[in-house]
Amino acid sequence: MRVFFSVGDASGDLYAAAVVHHLQRLRPRWRYEGIGGVRLLRAGTHLWGITPAFSAFGAWSALRTGVTLWALLQRTRRRLLADPPTLFVPVDFGAFNRRLLTPLAARGVRVFYFVPPSFWGELPERLRRYVHPNIVFAPIYAWQREKLLQAGAQVLEFGHPLVDILAPMRALPPHEARQRCKLPDDRRVVSLFPGSRLMTVRENLPILLQVSHQLWRCDPTLQFALGLPPEWRSDWVAPLLARWGNRIPLSVHIGQSHELLRASDLALLVAGTVTLEAACLQTPSIAVFWTGFLNRLQVHWLRWRGVNVMELGPFALPNRILGDTVMPEFIGWAASVERLAATAWQLLTDEAHREQMRQRFADLWQRLGEPGACFRVAKFLVQWAEQ
Repeated sequence: MRVFFSVGDASGDLYAAAVVHHLQRLRPRWRYEGIGGVRLLRAGTHLWGITPAFSAFGAWSALRTGVTLWALLQRTRRRLLADPPTLFVPVDFGAFNRRLLTPLAARGVRVFYFVPPSFWGELPERLRRYVHPNIVFAPIYAWQREKLLQAGAQVLEFGHPLVDILAPMRALPPHEARQRCKLPDDRRVVSLFPGSRLMTVRENLPILLQVSHQLWRCDPTLQFALGLPPEWRSDWVAPLLARWGNRIPLSVHIGQSHELLRASDLALLVAGTVTLEAACLQTPSIAVFWTGFLNRLQVHWLRWRGVNVMELGPFALPNRILGDTVMPEFIGWAASVERLAATAWQLLTDEAHREQMRQRFADLWQRLGEPGACFRVAKFLVQWAEQ
């Protein structure tokens, strides 16, 4: 049996690796292949290519990384169609993976889409192209499930993988997390998470560093820490740090995102799953989205098409799950350095507000469901493949 995983960002890499970990125990003689990141590689998957740092958030960012990804897509498609696997397991990475679903399903491959994209601006009838007897979707959020069911797709639910992944870190005292990150115990820590995608980091890290500088001017005792995914290299951000971050006390942490979140008094986050990870680890945070100039223009283009993106919010995953803007979020042109710095300073100086946020985050943790999601996924894949 061959199982192929197609992963394009850090969170997908984390989830896929957890599934492979259980599959290796259930079926150690199966062959696991794919495209993905360092975690998937460490789980025992033979990778055709490394993807997370080069995926994109927003159509215009995708265009800027499109040549590399398009070439990878064409190579992957040709190889998979020439020698189809038993199971194809895409994880998020919608712009890439959606182009592989129906061709592989038509060849008899069983397609299990774990964590499908949110389909921003997509009407259910446009998703009917992905309805096929060989395609099963496994959403982890209610809005994904509802849209797929409206389209008539096969939908199964297994729970949220972060429940298992983050449980050990939730039990770690913050001071021990600081020791692991080699951060001082006597200073407040503000962590910066500019994203896992190369273009996203380039667009957002300068903004977060400028906000940090304003906070440092208010309190020179603050310690700042930059969190990057495990497949990153510090030299990728060195020019940005030299230009924007050389005047503040800043440490760089690669592959320690959960420890760093647990160690932080406040986190400044860009898009994606890290907002949910921060909430699960009860870290007071601020979320930032769509800050690139062309991505901001995309918001206006979608509005011209009849989709008002601003009405689709809240955008941060904790806020969408809770149905309330618990984590402050700034979208597009609203994400100015001045506004972000003012909100961050208010949170840093208001312990009651931070505690209230932590209490709401505790409620969110309960809503994610029971542990064992990735094991249940692995067990289903074994049963489905061996039918």
